[in-house]
Amino acid sequence: MWKSLRSFLRVGKGSQDLQRDQPAIPSSAKPIVALIIGEQDRALLTNIAIRTGIDIRFTDSCGEAWTIANQLEAPVILCDRDLPGAEWRDVMQILASAHQRPSVILTSRVVDDYLWQEVIRNGGYGVLPKPLREEDVVRSVRLAWSYWSSVMTMSPRPLKH
Repeated sequence: MWKSLRSFLRVGKGSQDLQRDQPAIPSSAKPIVALIIGEQDRALLTNIAIRTGIDIRFTDSCGEAWTIANQLEAPVILCDRDLPGAEWRDVMQILASAHQRPSVILTSRVVDDYLWQEVIRNGGYGVLPKPLREEDVVRSVRLAWSYWSSVMTMSPRPLKH
């Protein structure tokens, strides 16, 4: 158990620009799905994946993201608020309904308390401000993965009769 915990808390190779005390995302973790449209944000996520060893699967539609998340049992999904032709609330509800109940993180240029509340109300986990910054992405994905992992390992409560 301690070996797993130490592994989780180590900083990945090549991530010297991240804070030393900030844990990396476990490289053995399941893939992360990214329904992100901006090329700059995709490039940043690709660089993070290379440095941390995580597997990020980019998708171009809600249906594709949902299918891949289910096939790969993705614990975290990043979802762009500004998807063309789609209402982000509907997309978030669909993605959050995947079989493994992933932590869905909305990326948005506007971040305020109202948006956080809306994200939670629609089944999401959190919000990341755009343009994306590496330290914010790593911290948010790590926490979302950790939350998902703890929820998945919790034993169900006994039913009261």
